[in-house]
Amino acid sequence: MSKTSIEVEGKSILKVRELRTGLPYGSETKLKTDTYSQFTYEGEVFIVNDREDFAKDRKAGKIHTIFLLKTTESITNADGSSGTKTQYSYDGYASNAQMIGLTNTEAILQNIMKGSFKAEAELSEEDVKALEQ
Repeated sequence: MSKTSIEVEGKSILKVRELRTGLPYGSETKLKTDTYSQFTYEGEVFIVNDREDFAKDRKAGKIHTIFLLKTTESITNADGSSGTKTQYSYDGYASNAQMIGLTNTEAILQNIMKGSFKAEAELSEEDVKALEQ
């Protein structure tokens, strides 16, 4: 069995489809009072707890990157032939706002490392806004 981290971003996010929502977890689980939604990517289903903002942010176009774990394992079919089984597990997402904040922070840190960062008194209005995020 192998596990691979996958980042779905850009136009590929449009390939993530919602199948069903509001599905109850089993009564014997710790999440028995919660519900979940099913999504597909590359023909494989993954689930997301409905307490997450994932479905809402996906519909609003606010997702920059979806993090999935792809598990692939070899299987033996009933007829004795072998094949592979692929499964995705949801591992979180990064919103557009989070990525903008991260990019701004990285730019500021790069300027500090290069020695070109301005003293606070010399900061432009744009620099101050970036620091406040």
